[in-house]
Amino acid sequence: MPFMKQEREYLETSLWYREEITDPYQVIAEFFSHADVASHRKVIRDTIKAACSDYISNKKNPGDVLFDFKILESVINAAFLLNKEKRKSPLSINKDNLFDPNLYCGWHAGLTEWDFFPRMLSLKEYINPYLVFKRFFKYLKLAEWKRELQDLVDHALSRTSLWESGIDFDTLPIYLHLTKLVEAAHLIDVREITHIGGHIKNRLKKRR
Repeated sequence: MPFMKQEREYLETSLWYREEITDPYQVIAEFFSHADVASHRKVIRDTIKAACSDYISNKKNPGDVLFDFKILESVINAAFLLNKEKRKSPLSINKDNLFDPNLYCGWHAGLTEWDFFPRMLSLKEYINPYLVFKRFFKYLKLAEWKRELQDLVDHALSRTSLWESGIDFDTLPIYLHLTKLVEAAHLIDVREITHIGGHIKNRLKKRR
């Protein structure tokens, strides 16, 4: 059954990303076509830091922050749909191939293997990144995540911090869950998605 007929909650709760998703994997591919996993991790970290302080995000244009979080919302929507499908990793990963760069290295130039390697995931999550999606939506429901995103952006672009506004914001778990979501999506992009909009992605040769 098509994703659209299964669940429309992500559209009903949309903040900035209102497009219907026919292929969640292509949403993930486009997310990492925009920027690499290291850049997305930095956006989350910097935005939370700005939202929790009295200074404004150092982005030159507020529209950049809105765009970054629009595409982050798109990945949350894609993860929501994949989680509804109860997807699991199709790969068999064991201790002998854990650090094969083909399992975690993206195609972006100028980054090292360390830049691509997930920082926050447990071994089980590294082997099956779909576990992250399950835990992400167990921590907060979809609509609750959207409210957190809205609060983050609003206060990252304001000199009034979340706490000064009286908003109860659990900084560390929100940061961890968002970062883990991005890292899990990155692993799925590397391991399972072979094209972006019909264009074949680059692949790494297995290193010895």
